Amino acid sequence: MKLIPVTLFVIMFLSACTNTALFFANSLARFGDYTVHRNIPYGVTKEQRLDVYLPSSLAESAKPDIATVIFFYGGCWGACSNLTKGDYQFVAEALAVNNVAVVIVDYRQFPDVLFPDIMDDAKHAVEWVSENIQSYGVPSNHLFLMGHSSGAHIASMLTFNEDYLHPKAYANIEGFIGLAGPYDFLPFDEPYQPALFAPPESYAQSQTINYVDGNEPPALLLYGNDDQRVKRRNIISLSTEIKKQNGKVEVHFYDETDHVDLIGTFSIPWRSSKPIVDDVLSFVSSQRKQ
Repeated sequence: MKLIPVTLFVIMFLSACTNTALFFANSLARFGDYTVHRNIPYGVTKEQRLDVYLPSSLAESAKPDIATVIFFYGGCWGACSNLTKGDYQFVAEALAVNNVAVVIVDYRQFPDVLFPDIMDDAKHAVEWVSENIQSYGVPSNHLFLMGHSSGAHIASMLTFNEDYLHPKAYANIEGFIGLAGPYDFLPFDEPYQPALFAPPESYAQSQTINYVDGNEPPALLLYGNDDQRVKRRNIISLSTEIKKQNGKVEVHFYDETDHVDLIGTFSIPWRSSKPIVDDVLSFVSSQRKQ
């Protein structure tokens, strides 16, 4: 593949989510045509904050009817990164400039808290959006849960385990978008995971695959064939089970794409190299309730 000169920092980004690469990606994203409301509390702790990105076209519509994507970032549930919602402005920009509202969520992370607390934060964030997004001029009944890596796992658990969300909020979920998510990863193969998902009798409750019944919102599963961090079996297992239960799922595999590439292609210089953003936008458009 021929590289263009401006992709020097993208090469850095796609090889590792370095602070320098993220700085450049997010610097370019600031030029997008959208507005942002930052650090809105959905709980009482300093981590329980979210950012709301609104497409500029929203102000031009007398009766807007746009979707909202709620995005959870990854990082081993906190065990292998200290990234925050501000590091993912480039993801919000990619969708907001295409007339989609975006909410990026911060949440408490391991080792400060364990998995049930992480999910409690995610639950309250989604319920906050369901209850409050209308105050920003956006309808509440077109919500999509999206995440990358462990963030995809968080979003998938909210989608497939109906017990997490209040029924009213759950009814507003139109779809799940998972980028390289772990959904069927027992036995654990990372040293931090037994403690994160403790106690042992609760391990099975951390697996999205165990909650599929075919009645959940449609799912879009995306995966890079060069991914060395999350095993391909997670996508195969979940999609197979959804089909077995007569649910709705769409799966895309991308060649020459690894774990970080999958999210890196949301950045402006690399966006046209893969159809990943287009596939997400197409899914959102196709699943909109009438």
